[in-house]
Amino acid sequence: MVNMRWLVGVCGALLLGGCRKASLVFAVEPQIEVVQISPKTVPEFGELQITLRYKDGDGDLGGQPDGRTDLFLIDLRDSSLFPAGYDGVLRYNMPRFLEGPPQSIQGTIEITVPGIARLNPNAPREAVAFEIYVIDRAGHESNRARTDSVYIVP
Repeated sequence: MVNMRWLVGVCGALLLGGCRKASLVFAVEPQIEVVQISPKTVPEFGELQITLRYKDGDGDLGGQPDGRTDLFLIDLRDSSLFPAGYDGVLRYNMPRFLEGPPQSIQGTIEITVPGIARLNPNAPREAVAFEIYVIDRAGHESNRARTDSVYIVP
């Protein structure tokens, strides 16, 4: 027969162990996902807001020591319509997210895309979407996340 005192002790230990907060542990390669892009219709030369959710196992996002860009938005419109000097990539420098010893971090990033323009001025509205990725200080590239399409109107 099972000793009741032992059984109660094991059940209590399992309950207490299940209540402890687990430490966050993510991959050292950053992971991102698009939460939202807004507004869904933006006037030409207006601004878009993109919200990303991120996770990083060692917390080394942002604050590149040599000032390199570390957040990239790739314009998914027809590149043959890009004006001279525009390669279709918007580049940003993220601030340092964490100071101190490496640890897992997660949160959201707000990106503002100012002055969004139509590539075809004759179109009554133009769809635009972006593919986004980040690079951490160790050079690890995140997955690529894609926004929904939004429309630029005159």
